[in-house]
Formats: sequence, C-alpha cells, structure tokens
Amino acid sequence: MTKKKTLRPETERFKHILIEAYQRGELSANMTAKDMVRELAHQLKQVFKGYDK
Repeated sequence: MTKKKTLRPETERFKHILIEAYQRGELSANMTAKDMVRELAHQLKQVFKGYDK
C-alpha cells in the first residue's frame, strides 16, 4: 500500500485560499504558477488585514 503524502498545515491552508478564490471567480483556470503565487499573496493580505483589528 502506498502512503498518501500529507501537506503541511500552512500549505493546506494556502491551497484552500486559492480554491476559494477560484470558486469566487477571482482566479483563472489557466493561470501560471507565478500568477498563482501573486494571487495567493494578495489573498493572504486580505486574510491578515482581519488580524490587525
């Protein structure tokens, strides 16, 4: 039996942020990895803005 590789918790969270952004129509299905990282940074800024309050 092969073991399923598990992602680190922060990687899993980043993945979900990107999936949620895609589902809201904020991401394109054919974007490059560079675009994805840029969008992830943008999404994370939005998430962390909530922690400043």
